[in-house]
Amino acid sequence: MSSTAPRRRKPASAAAVSSPSPPTASSKEHNTRSNDASARKSTVFADPPTPILISIFISFMSTAILVSSLIRLGPQYLEPVYGNVLPYVGFFHATLVSLVVGGIAGSVYWRHILAVADPTTKPSDDPLTVDTRTGRAISMAFDIAAIITALSPLRAAYVFRWSGRLGPVWGSLISHCVLVLPVFALGGLVTVLGAARVSYNPHSPTRQTVMLAAYLGAAALTIWIGQQFSTPHRGCHGLLINAGYAALSSLIIKLLVGHQENVDVVNAIDSLSANPDQKNQEQNPQQSIVRLRERQLRKLRFVPVVAAVFFGVTTLFSDPRCTNGLTSKNNQDTSKYTMLLRAESVTGWVTVSDESKRQMRLLRSGHSIIGGHWNATEESIFGIFYYADAVRLVKGRKNSPEAKSKGNTQPRRLAKDALIGDGTERALQIGLGIGVSARSLHEQNVRVDVVEIDPAVYQAATDYFTLPKNLNSVHLMDGRKFINEAQTGIYDYVIHDVFTGGSVPASLFSQSAMSQLRRILKPDGVLAMNYVGVPSDTRTLAHVTYTLRTSFPYIRCFAETSEDMDSMVNMMFFASSRPLNFDITSDVLKAMGMSTIRARMLQEMEKNEIDVDRAVKDTIGVQPITDEWNPLPEWQIGPAIKHWEAMRSLFPEEYWLNY
Repeated sequence: MSSTAPRRRKPASAAAVSSPSPPTASSKEHNTRSNDASARKSTVFADPPTPILISIFISFMSTAILVSSLIRLGPQYLEPVYGNVLPYVGFFHATLVSLVVGGIAGSVYWRHILAVADPTTKPSDDPLTVDTRTGRAISMAFDIAAIITALSPLRAAYVFRWSGRLGPVWGSLISHCVLVLPVFALGGLVTVLGAARVSYNPHSPTRQTVMLAAYLGAAALTIWIGQQFSTPHRGCHGLLINAGYAALSSLIIKLLVGHQENVDVVNAIDSLSANPDQKNQEQNPQQSIVRLRERQLRKLRFVPVVAAVFFGVTTLFSDPRCTNGLTSKNNQDTSKYTMLLRAESVTGWVTVSDESKRQMRLLRSGHSIIGGHWNATEESIFGIFYYADAVRLVKGRKNSPEAKSKGNTQPRRLAKDALIGDGTERALQIGLGIGVSARSLHEQNVRVDVVEIDPAVYQAATDYFTLPKNLNSVHLMDGRKFINEAQTGIYDYVIHDVFTGGSVPASLFSQSAMSQLRRILKPDGVLAMNYVGVPSDTRTLAHVTYTLRTSFPYIRCFAETSEDMDSMVNMMFFASSRPLNFDITSDVLKAMGMSTIRARMLQEMEKNEIDVDRAVKDTIGVQPITDEWNPLPEWQIGPAIKHWEAMRSLFPEEYWLNY
């Protein structure tokens, strides 16, 4: 029997509690990574740092400015090739589609950013966060927008060469696709990225949705305000200015994001130093940061900005559309056309050219010939303008040839004298062209006031055509504004001819405009209003006639020709408070010169009368055109296509592409 007592064994459970086994390396690493991941995950849900917030604000404002400017600039840039109506056909819907497509791309890329920047999966030596990745994506979008916009005039010039084959509608849409729609898509991408980052809050989906909707709504409102009230630069200069603005925005955002990346690098060093047992500890943290910096330098983030500036300067000096005034490229081939004047003005490009084959001089504005004369006789190539001379041939007026012929036994001499006024008559011409009517009335001793919105048109009419420089007065302003402010009852005649580019300004054909014209005319005054359209389009004729009749009880209308009622022609409306019977006698025509175009046109005028009263009766639901309800822009799409086709049949494609 042993003399010592047996040793008591310790219970296993007690041993486990009192002497825990030391943690393994794998469990320690797991706990460390879990704690680190939780810490990093919490930072994703935090508000963006100040540099990123400033970057998002800059992207918000820059996108609104670019999109609102290009919404107005895009159709204007296409006007010399497609007119001022057709570039707007489908443009609104194409803009919305582009913004939505860009927004979808932005949403997809935002999810990609969240996946790549997930702190539970990304490498520990990668300091890029959701914020810096978002900033990089936004700056890259502005880089692409700047380069695309800087090169857009050259791309558009290539597409314009196919305008004759593509047609007026598809040609303008395809031109938009290479001109401004890609920038709209990038704008949608930038807007959604900014909205997603600012509103990101997975802990409160309701708050996130409200903030996202508010951001997108504010962006849409800002774009609308800019589109309504901004006055962007026109043409090529406008595109290049927008390209420079996009490049500047990218540069500022890059600097802000770069500053935030430096902050994130410092945070990454501190994180690596505080966790020496991480899996990647065998790699030197400083070497990882150096490797990251080298990778950033290789990306050469400022190269796109330099490229955008380079492309912009190249476009400025290589594309003649970026230079105002005549260039050597405008007259490379003078065997057909010789350009004498070239100016980009408030209504677009205005040019004066001589055509050698038919020996005529042309005044062009946009995609329309607004006047021209035969070089030999200096008579108008458009005979309709001579219809306006009939305002002084209305019977019953004191200065009409009929009134002056009473009691005179020398009809031929009287007819010559009857064309000359006594200096008391006064006329207003709204819309100048080459000044055919203004010159004719001025030569008949009528004091003529001219209202023309485009200074370049007035310069062309005086310097290259026969418009007298000693008219009673010239007002370079909007016609509607002038008639609203003019004195009551001061004009014997008003010549209203404002067609250009395939359409008429709708505000000058509304009921209130007709009322103002009636107000500034004398009681027996006469209005001559040129309207370009299709005679068989009874709906438009009926509404224009009905609108005129709200102010003038007597109306007559004459077409330039009655041979083809389905073609685009000029139609001259005459309106007055007194009956309209014209004294177009042989004596008057002889005084004008029977061989002149003016005499021949007046002789045929009444044979080309259009029964506008029947058009009103045959049209259901006729009502006056008002400033609030003005369907003319929509109704002019069909006539605009006919006008485009007519212009292309009269003059070759090379003429329209040289501006």
